[in-house]
Amino acid sequence: MARSSFTVALAAAIVVSSTGVAFAEWPEKPIKVVVPFRAGGTSDQVTRAFQAAIEENDILGQPLTVVNVGGHFSIGARQVMEAEPDGYNFLTIHIALMGGEGGGIFDFGYRDYEPVAATGQFCVLPMVRKDSGIDSMEELLAKAASEPDTLIFGANLGAINHMGGIMMQNLVDGAKFRFVQIGGGTANFTALTGAQTDATVLSAAEVANFTRMPDGSENPEAQIKPLAYTGPDRVEHLSDVPTMTELGYDMNYCIESWWFAPKGTPQEAIDGMAAALEEASQTPRITEFYESKMFAPVFRKGDDLQNSLDATWAAIEPIAKQASQK
Repeated sequence: MARSSFTVALAAAIVVSSTGVAFAEWPEKPIKVVVPFRAGGTSDQVTRAFQAAIEENDILGQPLTVVNVGGHFSIGARQVMEAEPDGYNFLTIHIALMGGEGGGIFDFGYRDYEPVAATGQFCVLPMVRKDSGIDSMEELLAKAASEPDTLIFGANLGAINHMGGIMMQNLVDGAKFRFVQIGGGTANFTALTGAQTDATVLSAAEVANFTRMPDGSENPEAQIKPLAYTGPDRVEHLSDVPTMTELGYDMNYCIESWWFAPKGTPQEAIDGMAAALEEASQTPRITEFYESKMFAPVFRKGDDLQNSLDATWAAIEPIAKQASQK
């Protein structure tokens, strides 16, 4: 049995006061944050939680406008890369940015932005329909090996779900999914429930959103089910789902949410936004969000963030190149 393992490791006049973070000049007008995915997915949930925390606590003194850009995630990512570097344009994204670059899907990457912060870390779950006849990871991978290229795996090519699928099929010799472009979490949930696809991976936040009741119990009307969890330990709201490690598979796959700005953005804006996100991460809004969505409360900025980005790129580039060949 082949094994695959990957774990994402992963101020210019800024004064912290009892009323929040104060800045010398920035911000002087509303700030735009692009989410390059449809509403409802993990990146959208993260961004809107921070938007609410920042505005509720008047951390910036200016509103944050969240803009969802549909289609392939490269469209929204490119929009921010090419936006005016005036300190009022930001992007929230994750490892998909590296997957797209490493897989040759587009010709830019994380080094073409100014890194701002990493907020939280989430892990994913392989998913199938309840009526699929597949009840375990062993059965899913055995079918992918005995009938290669027949299981349709919903993905956003080059993104989290695509690379997660590649890592999964690497676990068993001869296993191969047929990857199709669907989109992010919301689109893949719709495609899976509608029997347009046979499998995908969703983040723990998406699984909780799509399959659980507010009290954390299983929604009996949910048509999809998780087979495993790619984090190091089980999580409270999905405690009935075993980890990949428990099942004997050497696969840990957890992802950080990244905030970027266009290259050349003033340092005051980068530091200011990072400080605002750091303060927001300590608010009840975000701590409760992390708990309910099964995020680890990671926060990175500055050298810590840059080192983590570089280490993540070194680990994910080979997988992204393999994904480009599928």
